[in-house]
Amino acid sequence: MSDLFVASYVSAAETERAAEAKSNLGNGGGWLRAIALALGKIADAMGERMLDMARDIDTLQRKQKDDPNATIDGKGLTELNAELQVLGQQLGQMLQMLATIVKTIGEGNKDISRKQ
Repeated sequence: MSDLFVASYVSAAETERAAEAKSNLGNGGGWLRAIALALGKIADAMGERMLDMARDIDTLQRKQKDDPNATIDGKGLTELNAELQVLGQQLGQMLQMLATIVKTIGEGNKDISRKQ
């Protein structure tokens, strides 16, 4: 994935989020939305960490063309790739958790409103 593509994707996502935030200023949205947005910010931060790690891997691959023993912060490609895989798994689990939390709360709200 090229740096230009990643930068373009990140920029588009930031613009979209800013537009969403502006359009929802007067709407409230309730606490379920607030929870979802807070957890979404955490997931975004995790995604950013993954992008940074991927950039480090790309940088190290370029460095190792000239110096096969090059490292970044004392870490080689294998270690960086392993860390990236761990971050990917953690992000996947976080997104599953986010979906489960929002779904469970939403279903609970629906059940409560039906019983009233």
